[in-house]
Amino acid sequence: MSGSGRRATAGLPWVLPQTERSGGDYGSVPSVTILMPAYQAARTIVRALESVRSQPFPDWQLIVVDDASTDGTGERATEVAARDSRITVLRNEKNLGAAASMNVAWRRSDAPFVAIVDADDAVLPSRFSRPLEKLAANPEVSVLGGAAHFVDSAGRFLRTVTLPATHADLERRRWYACPFVHPSVTMRREFLESTGGYQDGLRLGEDYDLWMRGFFHGRFRYANLPEPLVVYTAKPVQRWTMIRASAGVRLRAGRRERRRLRSWWAAARILAEGAVEQTGIFAWRDRVVGRTRGADASVLGI
Repeated sequence: MSGSGRRATAGLPWVLPQTERSGGDYGSVPSVTILMPAYQAARTIVRALESVRSQPFPDWQLIVVDDASTDGTGERATEVAARDSRITVLRNEKNLGAAASMNVAWRRSDAPFVAIVDADDAVLPSRFSRPLEKLAANPEVSVLGGAAHFVDSAGRFLRTVTLPATHADLERRRWYACPFVHPSVTMRREFLESTGGYQDGLRLGEDYDLWMRGFFHGRFRYANLPEPLVVYTAKPVQRWTMIRASAGVRLRAGRRERRRLRSWWAAARILAEGAVEQTGIFAWRDRVVGRTRGADASVLGI
């Protein structure tokens, strides 16, 4: 492994010892396709890719979509892909955003399951084996997430985030909070095909928008595992930017579900309650990040 790869994973206890194994022959169609949208991620993408390569579970395909980065992200990913035939690197001619990049990736694949890994995160050893085991045992579940260890950009631990486990609990919270930590998610391919995937053009809240559209379909079931699956690097996002993005998701969902809500007054009340709830969440995150990064630290975005 290259020296740069060693530096990228040094000191991270959640990354298993690295190997030089190549893809091998695991069948013409892998069990799971991993989507990794990447933009200006040259500093972190080797760590993310090597954490996937370290998985005990071998039957995967990973598609990196370099979203017209200018910092060498694609080149760093290509170096790793040269050592592992399970990794494919694509490049957008212009910056399209994470939503469009993920759509490009999953539509290039045939695997029955699709998982998400961000280019600045690291996955834990059970990231793919545990969700696939759970999904095989629960065919009614279409999207499965898990808990996550949150760290800041320097790798300092912030907290472990665990979300409600059952579909009923997630559905009750849907107007107030995103039901999943996005890079912990594994979903059935048919879910993406039925919903149309992520909404191209959305730059924030693309995952929340997808889950809300899945709720609207009515036949998809969601769940979360209690154990952490990923080490999630918290992104600095302005509070009101995230609140506006989430409110936009709720507004679009409210338009789709106005018959269920019976009136726009009901929709307005739900949107207002969701904004208040999220303001409280962001205030709490301000305090958490402030303790680790200083009083002027920005908030975390999920």
